[in-house]
Amino acid sequence: MRSFLVRALAISLLSSLVLMTWLVLQEQRASAFPHDNSQKSQELTALDSAGKFNLYEVKSSWTDQNSNSVNFNKFSGKPALVGFIYTTCVLTCDILTLQMKELESLLPQKWQGKIQFITFSIDPDTDTPEKLHKYAARFDALSESWSFLTSSKEATKEMTKQFSFYYQKNGDVFLHSEMLAVIDKNGNLVHQFWGGYSPEKVVTVFQQLKDKGLF
Repeated sequence: MRSFLVRALAISLLSSLVLMTWLVLQEQRASAFPHDNSQKSQELTALDSAGKFNLYEVKSSWTDQNSNSVNFNKFSGKPALVGFIYTTCVLTCDILTLQMKELESLLPQKWQGKIQFITFSIDPDTDTPEKLHKYAARFDALSESWSFLTSSKEATKEMTKQFSFYYQKNGDVFLHSEMLAVIDKNGNLVHQFWGGYSPEKVVTVFQQLKDKGLF
């Protein structure tokens, strides 16, 4: 009985420590980059996005989870959902990937395979193609609709800059934004969700793209 109580207490203390660590990281991230807390969703008009950023015109070198070089132009004609993660992230990155998978399951049957899911690693030192493949397999995200990408530190920094995505190494972890971005079929960044978002809301944005002929 005593050993059981000791184990129960140890588990409780460990859980509390994990929660406290996560809360501290959230507070540090909010202090360093308050944008997440002030703007939950941002829609860019076609005119705005045309002059800002086109993902499908990016020329930097990226490699996917299958060790293939990626030419972003190959996604032209398909809308995309974009996120940023690192594979050793303990909470938020897994949640984001799960939300992307949930979104995929919510898509109408006629949309299946017509949206590209693109995930960029912010930790090129650790996230090799092999590790990205293992990460993708954990979420059953190995179909051709999914791309987990890694590149150089310089290309990673430039890509995050284009999405206004904040990240900073802090010991063994990264402080980073929580964001999903929607790309239209022409490659333009047209919508961003910051902090909280639901798959249903993202589906609504894709429906709006379809209504505008941008899907």
